[in-house]
Formats: sequence, structure tokens, C-alpha cells
Amino acid sequence: MKKTFILLLMSVFCCIAFGAFAQNNQPKNLQKSKNNPAGYRDADGHEMIFNIKDSKDTLVYLVIHYNDKLILKDSVKPVSKGKFVFKGTDRYDDGMYSLVSMDKKLYLNFILDNNQHFTYNLDTTMNVDNFSVVNSPENAEMLRFQKKTAQASKDANEWSKKRKEFEDAGNTDSANVYKEKLTNINDEMTAFIDDLIARNPDFLFSKMQKSYMNIDIPEYKKEDGEPDYQKQAAYYRLHYWDNFDLGDHRFIYIPSFDPKMKDYFLKLIYHQEADTINKYIDLFLKKTEKDTFMYHYCTDWLSYQFETSKVIGHDAVFYHIAKTNQLAGKCYWLDEDVLAKYQKRTARLEPILIGKIAPELLIPDTTLNDDMRAWHSSYRMSKPYTILWFYDPDCPTCKKESKKLREVYDSLETIGKRNFDVYAIANDADIDRWKKYVKENNYPWLQVGGNKGNLDYLEYFNIYEMGNPAMFIMDNKDHRIILNKRIEMSSIPQFLEEYEKIEEAKRKGE
Repeated sequence: MKKTFILLLMSVFCCIAFGAFAQNNQPKNLQKSKNNPAGYRDADGHEMIFNIKDSKDTLVYLVIHYNDKLILKDSVKPVSKGKFVFKGTDRYDDGMYSLVSMDKKLYLNFILDNNQHFTYNLDTTMNVDNFSVVNSPENAEMLRFQKKTAQASKDANEWSKKRKEFEDAGNTDSANVYKEKLTNINDEMTAFIDDLIARNPDFLFSKMQKSYMNIDIPEYKKEDGEPDYQKQAAYYRLHYWDNFDLGDHRFIYIPSFDPKMKDYFLKLIYHQEADTINKYIDLFLKKTEKDTFMYHYCTDWLSYQFETSKVIGHDAVFYHIAKTNQLAGKCYWLDEDVLAKYQKRTARLEPILIGKIAPELLIPDTTLNDDMRAWHSSYRMSKPYTILWFYDPDCPTCKKESKKLREVYDSLETIGKRNFDVYAIANDADIDRWKKYVKENNYPWLQVGGNKGNLDYLEYFNIYEMGNPAMFIMDNKDHRIILNKRIEMSSIPQFLEEYEKIEEAKRKGE
């Protein structure tokens, strides 16, 4: 009854007292070892026996966590009352699995590793003290942790209540006794986990426990003795993955990995400058390269996140990922068609990335039949910044956004603070319609177009793909692109103000 599809379960990965104090694949050729005492080979497949006391299930499910989904790997009927056997000639992917009842209730979390021949005894009460496992050292270690954690949690709850009772009664001495007990139990659990990791560092469960540990951040100080939070934050970003073995793809199959990826890349470094994000991505991917499947997963995940991002500058991150990975010959799994798409995409992005020098545009205005004075250069503008505004006179969104741009333009002009010019480029082969639009709207900025120019500006600025309207802003000191996405028109003054602050800080070396 082998199958693979999404199984929707509610809170199926709520582990039994799990983490209370912390908190495709290419099968390997196996040899006898501490982790694989029987020396099972790939050809030995799997045989996992689950004896569930008092179970009334007529079917149980085997599921694995992948990305942010739960994948159903198999399901079996009982061979006898309460006895369920998963048996086959293939091996499952190594990782963390769950055994789930027919009514979607979690029975058990367990590890599948080199040895996929074992027996697990449990019951329907979910009391781990009644559980046992035979012939699986890693699951025995995991169960030992669960039992230890369950008892510590029970003691901690009891002692917390006692402490509060004595505090409420004003008995400080007795309250402090239970406070110390709570401290001791936490220290004891920490030592227990440290020992677990030290004794079996290659167990996936050990690596999981290590990954839950906090990063110790040095107490950086400024010259005046105040905490240097910037240095602390930089250290945290750099060492975020220290407790993860990123060269072990089994992390993909545990529930905590996907949230950690999202927390780091979509929150912690998401709004850094592109060069900074690229630095951290390079460091991260370098650590995954020794495990092909892990590298494959992480490269694809990051490429998707930054290619589809709407954040300004993230196109440069996607460009960097593609150039240093997919187009650098590292992603052997990509066929020629997919690689060609990456090549085409990056070629279109490269000239219009933030920081690139925009080419000089020479495009005529509506007086197309006049002499050369009707052609206008995008470089010969008087203000510090130039907005390249690509539009279609027949586009409703273009019309609406052009009116909003005029409101900003006029309001700043009125108070004498307009620091940009507009070089409006009409994408319309119907010259008469374009002229009519220009005459009716009488915008106070330069209007050029008619699908003529010194270069194919629609191709160069990727307007064929982006569509109209499109906005670019140039800094007229060196004609570099400082914005390559359309933003709210009302945000333009703030954007330019923030840009100038950042540039000033760079000049001062801050």
C-alpha cells in the first residue's frame, strides 16, 4: 500500500514531552557500526514492527516531515490485534518519522537511520514510560531522552506550584528551596543533553538536540562601555548555523529546519543590502556542498525565495545565486532547457540591477518630423535624480500612476524641494494616439517615445517581461540605477531621502 501524497494532520508533530528543555535521496552503502550493529545493506530493505497495546486501529500511517508539509510514506493494516508491520525491499529516506493512528492521532515520533529493522512497543496512553524499542540504538537513545524529559517536566510543574504556594504565603526560605530545585533540574537536563550529543554525535537525534541550542554571543562593548548591539547582531548572523550540520540532508526531514530557514533568510537578513545577503548565502551554501541532496534542496529554496521576492534589491540576490551556483556548473541535476532559462533570466537582469550604470537614452519627443533637436538625452537633466517612467498611453494603470506621479511632482515643485526630473517613455507604436495623450494631459515633464531611439530601450530595461508601467531612478552624478522597481509614488521623496542618508553614511565610513 505504498504511496506518496500530502496527509493533512493537525499538530501531528507535537512530540511527546519533546524539546521541553530545548527549545531522491542517495542511500548509503552500510557497514556494521555502533549505529548499524546488524550491518544492514540497502538490499535488506526495511521491517519495522510496532506493537500498540489496546489499539483498535484497522490502519496506521507512516509520515515524514518535508519542507512545511507532512508526506504520507506508507500505511498498513494490522497483522494481528495491535501489531503493525512495515516491510519491504526498499529503504526509506533517513529522517524523523511519525506513526499516526487511523483517526489522525499521533502515536509516536521516531528516527529512521541505517538500521530499518527494529521493534517498537507502545500503547495508546502515550505514556513513554510504557514504551520500549528493540534493535534500534538511536531510537532507544531518543526514548531515553523522552522519558527523562517527561519526568523532569512532571517534577518542574510540581515544584513550580510549590514555589508559588510558599511565595504567596510569604515563606521565602521554602520558596527558595524549590527555586533551587528548578535551577538544578534545568542544569541536570542540560548536562544530560550535552552527554547525549557527546556520546553519539552522528545520531540524527543528537544533531537535532544540538541544533536547538542557543548561540553564545560575546558581550561586545563600545569604547564608552555600552553594549555594542551591532557587533552582537553581526556575530549572531554569522554564527546562526553553528549548531547545525548543514552537510547532513536528514535535517530536511525534521520539523524545525524549515522554520529556521525562514527565520534566517526571510527575517533576520531579509532586509540587508544585497551584497550582505549574498555573503551570508555563500557561507551557508558552502556548508551544504558536501551533501549533494542538501545543497540541491537549499539552492532551489533560496533561488525561489529571492527570484519571487518583491523587495527592492532582491533581484541582485537571485542573480548572484544563479551565477555562482546554477550557471557555475554546480547544479548537475538541471537539464539544458532549465539552464538556458537561468541564462536568459540573468542576462536580462544584469544590466538593470541596482548599482549598474544606465545607458544614455536618445529618444525623440512628439515632434518626430522636426530636426535632431527633437531627440532628448536621459543624461541631460537638471535635477540630482532622473525617474525613467515607462508607460503605455492606453494602459489604465499607467494613466492612474502617472496622475499620482504628477501630484508628487507638483507638491514638491510648489515648496521648492523637487529633486528629480521625469524622463517619460511612451511604449506606443500609434504615434497619433500618443500625441493625443500628451496634449490632453499636458504633464510638466519630458515626453519621449514612438518606439524610436538610439537603442532598443524596451529590451534593455526588460519592459517586455516587466510590462508597463515600469520605473527606474538614476542618480545623475554617475547615472547609476538606484531603484529598479515601481514603488508607491508618494514614497518617492522618502526613498530619495533615505538613499541620501545611506550614501552620506558610506562616505563617512559608518
